[in-house]
Amino acid sequence: MKKIYDIFKSQKLGIIVGFTVTGLLIIGSLIMNFIPRQYTGLSGEDISFFFANKKPIHLWFYLLFLACILYGINTFLCTLDSIIRKMKGGVRKAALYGASFVHIGFVITLIAHLIGGLYSSTERPVSVAEDWTDLGGVEMKVTDLKTSSYPNGMPKKIVASVAVRKDGIEFSDTLGYNNPVLLQHGVLEILMHDYGWIASGVILNVDNRTCDLKIGETCNANGTQVRVDDLYMPPQYRYPVVKLIFNVENNKEQQLFLPIGENNAKEINGAKIIFGDINSVPGVVASVKNNPSIPLTFIAIFFFSIGMILVILRIITRTVNI
Repeated sequence: MKKIYDIFKSQKLGIIVGFTVTGLLIIGSLIMNFIPRQYTGLSGEDISFFFANKKPIHLWFYLLFLACILYGINTFLCTLDSIIRKMKGGVRKAALYGASFVHIGFVITLIAHLIGGLYSSTERPVSVAEDWTDLGGVEMKVTDLKTSSYPNGMPKKIVASVAVRKDGIEFSDTLGYNNPVLLQHGVLEILMHDYGWIASGVILNVDNRTCDLKIGETCNANGTQVRVDDLYMPPQYRYPVVKLIFNVENNKEQQLFLPIGENNAKEINGAKIIFGDINSVPGVVASVKNNPSIPLTFIAIFFFSIGMILVILRIITRTVNI
């Protein structure tokens, strides 16, 4: 048993595995670059993709996965052995334990990547505008949208003011491409995928009477209630088209697809109906990402920070004493 322990905590093993990990990362990057179609659907740090799509071409990843586990075990045992020897040797200066703190942070980082890669998930992107929208356990609405552009027209900065509601608690925040809304100390992130003006409703002219309606609302056309059932935008149709639902004789439901424009006017129960315009409001396309490894990441940062401070203090102490 001791022989196996000695092998796993060997510094030579750590060096070999370290170079192996580097080599496999290079090989994997080249394969993904030259055969991208094999990695359609892979995003972010999600490694469950490789286990759900088992293929020989992913051999580099399976070897990398095992190598990283071995690397973590080796680093942990080396660190543990170093701490035990120092404590047995009567080392009391905290600065001499700086490297051990850094190594512990590295091991925790590997574990965080493993948990994040296997268990992180992202909800499907959803359009969010002025009304409360469920993103998957979190509700959000856009209250304002400010944009700026470079001289060539490319977007420079996009800031969406949003209201967020979760578990009965509501608060205001800002959302941007590099500025997600963080919940539960970063475990949940609301990410922005796109922005712009989103259709929120339609304007119908019914016998020269204007009806400003949202999806699901109704207006009266000579005693017949006409409901806006849906709105279809290009490229689904060449022009915007509104779907109207109304009842005819015997309360039989009927539908009418009405293109935008006065020339496309239709009659319902003797009333002339024109799809006059579209109401638009600022909105974004957003999704919620769940990453359970975030708490471990903060712990890893803590150990890295303490370790680096102790290492720097040791260097300063040694320099002063020379």
